[in-house]
Amino acid sequence: MKKIFTLIISLVLLSGLKTVSAQFEYIGGGVALATGGEYKHSGYSYYNKSFGFDLRALYDLNKKIDIVPDFKIYLPYRESFTIGGEAKTTVVAFNLNVHYTLNPKPRTNYRLYLLGGAHFGGWFIKDNRISITETLDVNEFKFAPGVNAGAGMQFSFGANVIFFAEAKYVLAKTNQLVFTPGFLFVL
Repeated sequence: MKKIFTLIISLVLLSGLKTVSAQFEYIGGGVALATGGEYKHSGYSYYNKSFGFDLRALYDLNKKIDIVPDFKIYLPYRESFTIGGEAKTTVVAFNLNVHYTLNPKPRTNYRLYLLGGAHFGGWFIKDNRISITETLDVNEFKFAPGVNAGAGMQFSFGANVIFFAEAKYVLAKTNQLVFTPGFLFVL
């Protein structure tokens, strides 16, 4: 996984060396629906099976390649225990993705793309559960880097608004599937 991560970062940096007249063309966001995220810490499991918000920008490198940084914050996932206490997990993620457009013709109002990129996840864990044998008092931030792979589509509503929907799998210590629909607006 380190080799894949190094390759993605290298490609992103190399693409930045080329002189281009591109700029962020769109900015927007949507909702993020995640499932399967699990972080194991000290023999306990913490989860991110929740709803969140997505903010993103689109940098048009050329007809086929877009650079899309996005930031996601998920609502806290809470787990209550019968004897007492609660575990709360809040996840934030920054992704730097490359979109490769499969149908770049300008006359169509929809685009299909494959995506791949780097994932930087942060897990805020607060656990004060009480059990028969012990009482926990955990309040920590855990970093979980990884990579993304997935696909998506964009549908244009005129020249100023784009609807997008994408699904990606995050390969990290906290593997999860994320579905994100939303809108982008011209800057």
